[in-house]
Amino acid sequence: MQRNSPQFIGIGAEYAGLGVITRLLADHPDLSSSIPALNFFNTDAFEDKGVSWYQSIFTNSESTRILGECSPGYLQAPGVAARIVSLCPDAKLFVVVRNPLDRAIAQYKHARTSGQINEQISCARYLTTHPSAQTAGFYGKYLHDFFAYYSSLQLHVMVYEDFVSEPLKVMQTLYTFLEVDPNFIPKALAQYAPPPDEPKHRGRISRLIHFVVRLIKKARTKPAISIVPPPFALADYFSATELVTFKRVFAVDSTHLTNLLHRDMPVFWDLLEVPTRASFQSK
Repeated sequence: MQRNSPQFIGIGAEYAGLGVITRLLADHPDLSSSIPALNFFNTDAFEDKGVSWYQSIFTNSESTRILGECSPGYLQAPGVAARIVSLCPDAKLFVVVRNPLDRAIAQYKHARTSGQINEQISCARYLTTHPSAQTAGFYGKYLHDFFAYYSSLQLHVMVYEDFVSEPLKVMQTLYTFLEVDPNFIPKALAQYAPPPDEPKHRGRISRLIHFVVRLIKKARTKPAISIVPPPFALADYFSATELVTFKRVFAVDSTHLTNLLHRDMPVFWDLLEVPTRASFQSK
């Protein structure tokens, strides 16, 4: 590992869940509780503040915790892969990719609530007039640049939808990749932890009591509370014709992502379906 450099870097993607992943990483006792978003490699800070400034952030000889940073803008910014490898060749990188339609909607909603655009502008118009909101979902294109420098041993790709369905499993896989204790359970994910193993040699009365207690707990157990927002209803943001157009745009790049992940991402993200107006009206 290079001295005075991060041992891990989250490189994106924007509006794909990197923020919640970062907060869960900061809870791990083997990792620094402060994981900043420095935006060093994708902004003028690279030239204006310089390498010495960046390295000073990770100079902490008294800490035994692993240091890193997570900046969602790194993935799509040109030249970032080359900059990172020149300064942090031994760092472990990870990225979170999300259904590009959902990612685009999340960016659109943020633009509306933050006052960047008029609330009357539709999602389709926003994506059309802000091309970067579309191209930000071209994960295959951008990851190709990073995989030119890093192997899968150093670059871990996480799928947002996997995290939604099995957050603890996905986080523990990331812990393993970062070479920290994979069995750690963040407090926010305690509800997803499996129940402890039962003793092998319970007495008859003990087994009966345990059975009754387990039934009571099961009756009182509430459904797991999601730590991410509910999924978007695409029909609320696109007409049937608009959805066909944007699915085709994203399906092309997702095919490249398929080759990187060895997983059929256009099918997984349902980007090949051609919806009809009737299918929307039936919902």
